[in-house]
Amino acid sequence: MKQIVAYTDCVKDMKWDDFNFNSIEIKTLPPLEDPEYYKNSFTFKDALLEAVHDFSGHKILKLILVSPDIKVSTKFYVFAYLEGKNILTLEIKNTPIFNTWFNNIDGKKKEEQVTSKVYSFGSNQFSCQPTTNFKEDYIYKNTGDFISKFIPNAFIAEELAKEKVDFLAPFIQLEAKINLEDLKQSFKALVAEKGLTCMPPKNNDAIYTKFEKEAGFPFPSIVKAYLTIHNGCENTAFMGIENIYEEWKQWKDIYDDWTQEELLDTYTTNLNKALLMYTTPYWIPFFNLQNGNFLAFDFAPNTKGTSGQIIRYGADQEIGYIEADSIHTFIKSLMGNQGEIEDSEWYGERVIC
Repeated sequence: MKQIVAYTDCVKDMKWDDFNFNSIEIKTLPPLEDPEYYKNSFTFKDALLEAVHDFSGHKILKLILVSPDIKVSTKFYVFAYLEGKNILTLEIKNTPIFNTWFNNIDGKKKEEQVTSKVYSFGSNQFSCQPTTNFKEDYIYKNTGDFISKFIPNAFIAEELAKEKVDFLAPFIQLEAKINLEDLKQSFKALVAEKGLTCMPPKNNDAIYTKFEKEAGFPFPSIVKAYLTIHNGCENTAFMGIENIYEEWKQWKDIYDDWTQEELLDTYTTNLNKALLMYTTPYWIPFFNLQNGNFLAFDFAPNTKGTSGQIIRYGADQEIGYIEADSIHTFIKSLMGNQGEIEDSEWYGERVIC
């Protein structure tokens, strides 16, 4: 029996007896001082991740904890998904401190009947569900299949990446058109009307090269053209190239981590102008609406959209929504306090404060 198993297609067919559950003691839990403290669950999670990391010597991508019940098992079992597509199986000793902490985060009182649960832990993840969500004895009979249901996205990164690439491919349109002289005149008029102080344009070739290496496609030409006008404006939502790149990269990390199913929202509508997605690498943010929300150039429009259209997306949006059909239209909409963008949004901290 193996304690660490390499994840392959064969794992799905493995049974309980094919795994070895060595016992470990969790020594990374501090004394429980305040049972009502709202961060206790995260302290418990982090202590388990740290202990299993120390035991295995490997980075833990995800950890599944199966708690005891009366009928099948009186033990705590762990399935740890390690870097390198390996799975570690362990039994956790039910020491007094571990029992105290678990009962606290489980919310179980002493007189209550034991109900087994499946806890899922990651660096930014904490969730649980009762084992009754699965067929009776499923975990202990079809163990390999159970393990396969919880594999982290990193285990099947190539398949997930291909799924996303295949979905986006028909929508990608990088070569949008822009009348740069008209845009310059409109932006100049906006600066004069609002009394903006803008940073002069600069040579951005190094960042464009870095972007292309990360993205796998060239930095869009109309955004380059837009950035020949300025490099951000002081105390406004207009972003310079450094912030554009950093925010784009953070959103690409989310895109890379999520599956296509997680990114896609089929319950919301937006007139088929922008894709029904939370984010894509083909959205280039340029206007910071604060609190993780942005306006962006869209180079993967939906069937009724146009390349280079301006969309609103971010932490408070399920999907991207159309804001303007072009950067030129958007700049003109800011003139005379017109349009949907309020001063408190586009001026940023200067007005908010």
